[in-house]
Amino acid sequence: METFLLNLLKTSLLGSLAILAMLVLKPLWRERYRAKTRCWLWLALAVFLLLPVDFSVKNAPVQAAPPKDYTLFVGTDKTAIQSTDNLFGDMAEKSGQSPAQVRDTIIQRPVTNPEQKTTRYIPVTTILFYGYLAGAAAFLLYQGVSYALFRRTVRRWKRDVARADYAAMLSDTARDLGVSAPEMIVCEAISTPAVTGLLRPRLLLPHERYDVQELRYILRHELCHLKRRDMLLKLVLLAANAMHWFNPVVYLMLRQADEDIELACDSAATDGLELPERAAYSRTLLAAVQSSVRALPATTCFGGTVERLKRRITNVLGAQKKRGLGVVALVLALTLTAGCAVSWGNKNELSDPFGKSYTIADIVYIGVEPDDTFRENAANAELLLRSDAQSITLTWTDHYKWDCTAAGSFEMTEENFDRYFDGSAFEAADNPAGWQESDMSAAKLRRENANTWCFTTSSPPDGLTDYLCLLQQKDGTLYLAMGYYPDSKQTAPHCFHTLFRLAEKAVPIYASMDDYAAACVEDLKKGTMTYSVSENNEYASRSIEDTVADVRVTQLEFADSLGNLSPDGTVLELWYFQYEMKPTNEAGMQIDVIGGQELTDDGYLNEHWTHYLTVLHYTYGEKTGYQIIGTSMSNDGLWYNGCSYGVDLKYYLHDFYVDYAGLDLPKMYIPNLVDGLVEDGYGHGNSVEGRLVSDSTYNFCYYYVPITGWACSPGTDYWYSRYDTGSYFSVKKLERGINDAKAEWESTGAKAEKTDTGWRYVTHEGMSNTIVTLFDAPDNTCYEVEIHWSFDGSTAENEWGWNRDRAVEEEAVILQAMVNSFRTSKILFTDGSSNGSESSDPAPDDTAFQTDLQLASNGGASWLSLNTDGMAVGGHDPKDAAPTVLLDTCDYKEYDPSESSPSGSAVPPGGGNPLALCLSLSNSARFTFYEGSDFMLYQHGDTRYYKVSSYGDYATIFDAMLAWYNKTPDKEATFESDLVLASNAATVDILAFCPAGGESGSHAPLLTGYSVALDSYEYKPIDKPKNLDGLDSVELWPHNAQATCLIFYKGTNTVKYVSGKSERYYRAVGDFSIVDNDGRTLYDLMRVWYDTAEYSDMLTSDVRAQSKSFSWQEAAQNWANAYYGTQKEVTSGSIYKFTWLNVTVNPAEETTQAKRKAGEIDDNTYCFAVRVEFTAESANALQSAMAGNTVKCENPAAPKDAYEFYRCCTIQLRDDGRWYGTELGTGW
Repeated sequence: METFLLNLLKTSLLGSLAILAMLVLKPLWRERYRAKTRCWLWLALAVFLLLPVDFSVKNAPVQAAPPKDYTLFVGTDKTAIQSTDNLFGDMAEKSGQSPAQVRDTIIQRPVTNPEQKTTRYIPVTTILFYGYLAGAAAFLLYQGVSYALFRRTVRRWKRDVARADYAAMLSDTARDLGVSAPEMIVCEAISTPAVTGLLRPRLLLPHERYDVQELRYILRHELCHLKRRDMLLKLVLLAANAMHWFNPVVYLMLRQADEDIELACDSAATDGLELPERAAYSRTLLAAVQSSVRALPATTCFGGTVERLKRRITNVLGAQKKRGLGVVALVLALTLTAGCAVSWGNKNELSDPFGKSYTIADIVYIGVEPDDTFRENAANAELLLRSDAQSITLTWTDHYKWDCTAAGSFEMTEENFDRYFDGSAFEAADNPAGWQESDMSAAKLRRENANTWCFTTSSPPDGLTDYLCLLQQKDGTLYLAMGYYPDSKQTAPHCFHTLFRLAEKAVPIYASMDDYAAACVEDLKKGTMTYSVSENNEYASRSIEDTVADVRVTQLEFADSLGNLSPDGTVLELWYFQYEMKPTNEAGMQIDVIGGQELTDDGYLNEHWTHYLTVLHYTYGEKTGYQIIGTSMSNDGLWYNGCSYGVDLKYYLHDFYVDYAGLDLPKMYIPNLVDGLVEDGYGHGNSVEGRLVSDSTYNFCYYYVPITGWACSPGTDYWYSRYDTGSYFSVKKLERGINDAKAEWESTGAKAEKTDTGWRYVTHEGMSNTIVTLFDAPDNTCYEVEIHWSFDGSTAENEWGWNRDRAVEEEAVILQAMVNSFRTSKILFTDGSSNGSESSDPAPDDTAFQTDLQLASNGGASWLSLNTDGMAVGGHDPKDAAPTVLLDTCDYKEYDPSESSPSGSAVPPGGGNPLALCLSLSNSARFTFYEGSDFMLYQHGDTRYYKVSSYGDYATIFDAMLAWYNKTPDKEATFESDLVLASNAATVDILAFCPAGGESGSHAPLLTGYSVALDSYEYKPIDKPKNLDGLDSVELWPHNAQATCLIFYKGTNTVKYVSGKSERYYRAVGDFSIVDNDGRTLYDLMRVWYDTAEYSDMLTSDVRAQSKSFSWQEAAQNWANAYYGTQKEVTSGSIYKFTWLNVTVNPAEETTQAKRKAGEIDDNTYCFAVRVEFTAESANALQSAMAGNTVKCENPAAPKDAYEFYRCCTIQLRDDGRWYGTELGTGW
């Protein structure tokens, strides 16, 4: 059915092009060619449309990609799946626990219920096919019913012709035209003469009042229809219309063909008549004017509308026209040629073997068997074919690995292929092997080969094999041939010494990450472990290999996600995974802890290595679950391709998937911004990692900057050295073409140097150096990239050996590398399409908005709640149903509520307060949609409103989201489900601090950017403790519409869970330290969360813009007093609490002028430094206030335990007439 639909679509499209061409050229056709010619053409096109077959030639020049296979979600069924509890049966027997309890102990987190949903889907192709059949049937039914009703009307109102002269004239006219006379009847229900019926035609007259001349012309016209077999032509056209009922162009063809049939019949009826007779014929036509004409199957009508009759009369009275059969043949030939030249790409063609991993299934040929371990190693080998088809990696053993690059392909012949398997190179070997399969030969391989890829390496691990050839056969089988590169070995001829048959490596999809951890535990328990033991319990130690008694997972934690690169229905995720292993140690030897190892009290050895798991999470579709697509292990952070990603986990996910999927996109991190090593200010040779910057100010450029040592002025493309050397990199977009900019520079006397990408101007003034490079850009614009560095001739070094000029030398190399990396192209981070296209998808380093939209559309949503007056009245898990609208495909326009809502209302105009829908994501972002409105509130670190459009057939975006909400079932809150909600700031309504005997305070934690992973700890049910009364507590209210609450008590790890009238108590188990072994409890973590929420809330609500009546200095002082004074107003015990504070503002006039000159700030913005002297209430508050320039306060008037720090700030007078302050940090 899929082939039929594709061929039907192709035929319909090609036929439509021919029909439209005919209609566009209609005036030319009418002037030059007969209507009969046009009828032949319509017949040819109708026959073409009735043959939806693929008659394209092999290797057609135009290969259209067939549509992708999609499925439609039709429902879910809960089905029991096999529980993994049997994995833990042995331990359960030994411990006396149930397998489920043992599993919970191993995984140390709630285990997924062994019941999952089976999702049912129907292929969209099937739906389209049956929908097409239903449409065609409906069309035919309508035509059949219309014709049947017409025939019934005729039967009801018919009568025989009473006038004998009518019958005689019919007989005479039929004889003259050479056709059989049909039955003639009178039917007063019709308004014009007609002929109906294909097998037994009848001639219908509306009355018997025609005079002899009128009747003669009517009879000639209708009998000409029979002679020309126009009823059959109309049925063929109707059949084509029925087959292409969905195509409006075919309806236009039928309408035009019906008119041309009448025109052709008029021409046939008047053929041989003189002009006076043709004029009389035309008067007969005028008497048959109708208001409308309705076409019926196998029926012709003499009359017509006024417009149609005008054209018919013009045709009758006009001059003789050409026959034009050659033109018919030409149009048909062009249509058929187009059909032959256009072909759907073969969906059954050989699949792309790249982007996958393979194992060795069989050894097919061995020129010589190397050693006894060869076959064992082959069974464990793995071949990775990267998606770009430019490199492959064959991992043979831990010590043997081939990293090869593409070396092109070759056309196989007997000379360059077959003879390289003849074994002649190994005749002197002791154990030549040859073909391992009797029916296999080099000739057979060559005959059945479809594709060949060759790869080479300059540093083969065995010193010999440097040539790998990948063979894809016509049946899809893959082979890997290993040998020597031509002419690279002088001691041996070019040959293949081994041939393997490959099998694609199966990559399992786990129902949950817990299942992955359980599978790892089982695999590890089957293996061995190596550790050090003391000899005779003395200091000397040795390493031994031992079996594994037990494995315990210590960490399985979600780290981050990225939703804008992987296919629809998937999300890229990064997980942390750690475990510890217990050796059998039957001899009871003393285990030596070496390196970073730790031996627990119960005998588990922890290596403290973190396994970074890159996961492709299938969130909906035919398959759901978690697929591990990358693993790495480290004890010093996340590294990939020589780059340390630190906390930039989204950057890592982006870079990894670019490699994994072979996307044509630049990396976010590169390990070598400069070639080789460059000496820094300390005299050390270092490589320089680079980070991509795109779209920061302009739309069509990107470049790389060093990861460390450089800073950017906010909102600009001005980068400067953090070492205060004056070195900088600046980008400006000029609203003029590159030639005009070049001419302007040359008018100053500057000499241009041509580069690969533009023009460069170099200026040296003493030891000061400036280079300006012009880059061409779209729309008659260009970019001006300026770099500057300056030496001072100093040779002095500071106490750590740092020298300024040495540092500037390094900066000069870096600056020029930044210029070399500059590109004037727009980066698309979604599908790798060509640069320069418009895209609503920003780069990951510019904004999280698009990433969050894509995360929401691809399974990253964790909670969907319905709210009234800000309180949840219902909560659903959005992963229980496919989204009704993909948010990342909608259009967004940012909206400023203050423009229409100066009162600061939380709901934009048009929003139907109080009903709202909140969509919370796994990364603490939240989207809110308002009833009756297209407005959306986005919260992730800050708050923004957007107006949404292009969301489908719903009345508003709220209705679209409500449809998603209604598809998902209600969820009953449990302690476990509330822990998940409580771990995400986006699904927490309120955090409250309740001091014993004092007033409580409450805040919403959404905008803090902070949360506590409560679901990562183990919780043991306990009885109600007796010592909780009189303790401070922190309350957390999850966003679940069921009024549940978790309460944490000071100095304890106790959690009280309140649900309705019931309450339960738990003790949390885990490491709650902020600094190693600092003795903190779970309450301390929750208090930090509350303190952060309170401080963020107060900064938002209490630090207001200053009136324009103030001078900028007064406004800056007032703003700084409010901004830093917030820390005096927070609750006692807060990590932000100051007990004494003195704030001093110092104008930075030189910095202001320099930044204005560089275009970093406007004339209404001023720079100033703030000196903050403070006394912290506690050691924790002091620790949170420590920064790079926090020192003991030297002010004699300050308390003796006071400290001070400096901050760089700006104050700006904006369009609303108020001053707004901004803290930049510890430097400009």
